[in-house]
Amino acid sequence: MHDLLNDLATYVVGDFLSRLDIEIKQEFGKEPLKKQRHMSFVCEDYVVYKRFELFRGAKNLRTFLALSVGVVDIWTTFYLSNKVLNDILQELPLLRVLSLSNLRIRETLIVSGCYELIKLPKSFSKLKNLQNFDMRDTPDLKKMPLGIGKLKSLQTLSKIIIGGDSGFAIKELKKLQNLHGKVAIAGLGNVQNAMDAREANLSQKRFTELELNWGSEFNVLGTELLEKEILNELRPHNGTLEKLGITSYRGTEFPNWVGGPSFLRLTKVSIDGCEECTSLPRLGQLPSLKELFIGKMSKVKVVGLEFLGTDLAFPSLEILRFSSMSGWEEWSTNSGAFHYLQELRILDCPNLVRLSLEALPSLRILKLRKCDHGVLKNLVDVASTITKLEIIAMSGLTDELWRGVIGCLGDVEEISIRSCNEIRYLWESEAEASKVLMNLKNLDLYECENLMSLGEKEEDNINSGSSLTSFRRLKVWKCNNLEHCSCPDSMEELTIGDCHSITSVSFPTGGGQKLKELLITGCKKLLEKELGGREKTGMLINSKMQMLRSVHIYKWQNLKWIIALGYFINLVRLAIIECPSMELFPDHDLPNLTSLTHLRIEKCTSMDASFPRGLWPPKLCYLRIGGLKKPISEWGPQNFPTSLVNLRLQAGPYDDMKKFDQLSHLLPSSLTIFGIEGFEKLESVSTGLQHLTSLQRLFIENCPKTKDLPENLLPSLLP
Repeated sequence: MHDLLNDLATYVVGDFLSRLDIEIKQEFGKEPLKKQRHMSFVCEDYVVYKRFELFRGAKNLRTFLALSVGVVDIWTTFYLSNKVLNDILQELPLLRVLSLSNLRIRETLIVSGCYELIKLPKSFSKLKNLQNFDMRDTPDLKKMPLGIGKLKSLQTLSKIIIGGDSGFAIKELKKLQNLHGKVAIAGLGNVQNAMDAREANLSQKRFTELELNWGSEFNVLGTELLEKEILNELRPHNGTLEKLGITSYRGTEFPNWVGGPSFLRLTKVSIDGCEECTSLPRLGQLPSLKELFIGKMSKVKVVGLEFLGTDLAFPSLEILRFSSMSGWEEWSTNSGAFHYLQELRILDCPNLVRLSLEALPSLRILKLRKCDHGVLKNLVDVASTITKLEIIAMSGLTDELWRGVIGCLGDVEEISIRSCNEIRYLWESEAEASKVLMNLKNLDLYECENLMSLGEKEEDNINSGSSLTSFRRLKVWKCNNLEHCSCPDSMEELTIGDCHSITSVSFPTGGGQKLKELLITGCKKLLEKELGGREKTGMLINSKMQMLRSVHIYKWQNLKWIIALGYFINLVRLAIIECPSMELFPDHDLPNLTSLTHLRIEKCTSMDASFPRGLWPPKLCYLRIGGLKKPISEWGPQNFPTSLVNLRLQAGPYDDMKKFDQLSHLLPSSLTIFGIEGFEKLESVSTGLQHLTSLQRLFIENCPKTKDLPENLLPSLLP
């Protein structure tokens, strides 16, 4: 269907719309884009100038949009060359719509996602016909541009900042009669009286999403009564509102419209940081509410009937989250409340001890952090359908209490336990656990200081074989008293990290035939042993593990050799890093790893000085190597496969190379990415790279004496 719509749109607009991509030169040749009216492009890590050179002739362009593929958040970084802003955009005189969202630039025109933006130009008010202005995700922008209240054509204004005496006054919103959609109003602590709030006339504006934020900084010290009157006058249109947020409100109670049943379309409510309130609004009567967040309300002690309202409470609620309710002591519900609740989170509520709850028949996800252990016991008693359980820093979670809890977790598939220091064993034996945890697939254990092993009687596993047949993934991190780990035979993913006391890991039948992912890091005491016959190996890595696709070994101090490598015909990724005792690497087996595409071998200072010998997997595309016994400058030709496009070389303790041409014989012409790191004596890189005609990115890190890098060294490099 998507392709049909795309074809239809292309047929309708003809030559007036297109998307800039890698094949644009093939499509347009050298002809300017004279007919183009609308153009979009997909963001890359580095949006370079060359992609836009053809735009010099696009004099009729009206729309120019930056698009992002996949998940984009605050950690996503796209860089735009300044030459695009300075040289190209100024040659588009008819441009009406320009969106450069999520691009890391300081000279910003469309400001959504511009986290470094501080202020907007003074001449902003000249945009008299502006209809849409998106200021979302601009945390450093503290003031509205002067004269914005005069832009009467505005229809959407995502962020409104109420200032003090010289700032934007809330009553100016009355002039913006066409506002609708999503809006966040910040700085409400600066509103001086309820009449100003009334003049804003929010009840006549058809907002779908509204956030009201008093902020932590304000000029007016309002009374509790004044704050309630102001919030009352900010009542939005009840026929359109779908999402509501109230943050840092300073009144002691909420006006009746908050939670009023006439808001038939309201699906999400967030109330956060309203520290003066002593009770919650009556939200249980909102007929369409699906998601509710309540946080940082330390003066609320009881959550009960006043929260629920009358009749059937929360008839549509699916997600409920409480956070940082330090004064909360009691929670009670009535029959039929929360009937469709699927996810419940109670975080940082240490004083909640009295619970009187009715059945929660639909609950699937339960997360508890820094809560009393009684909360866990009460909730699993009334919710027998939990499939995902996460527990963090719970006091009083002993072996005995936990074993009583797991008896109610017949449906659970995922368990995560973090920073619970009183628990030593999760079950008596695997056989006993399998009677109650019939569906357990994933188990994550983090920073449980006194955990010694999964089962108290692990020797029973050896005698009876594996019982937890549904078990697929185990992750154990920073459990410093863990000595032994017995893994079910059904295990597919195993991660053990920074468990400094662990000496052995085993499978009941000595195999691990179904294991696909293996990561071991920072296990200083993990030992080796004979698995039978004459075969010696790191005990987790044996010839039976033929399903392995990914092996990552970091800081395994006692690992000396891996001789089963040739059996891993499905291996895609292999990393061996900081294993100082490792001596033998079966590099003659590497060509047999026909699926291997990513390989890292770093800081293994005892590794056989004859390695590498130029024997590499045929599909290898990424290689990061170095810090071995033999200096890189002494390696012979490596005969890398033509698939290798990304190569990183890391200096070792004996690498004293001064000129880069000593390495040129190692570098295949297929490289598009190349990097060197830690060559402290390297001075020149002006020679030795010229044959890399496809190279686009060059990384030089921790090479303090490197000075010369001629501008015309590699014309293929991306600017």
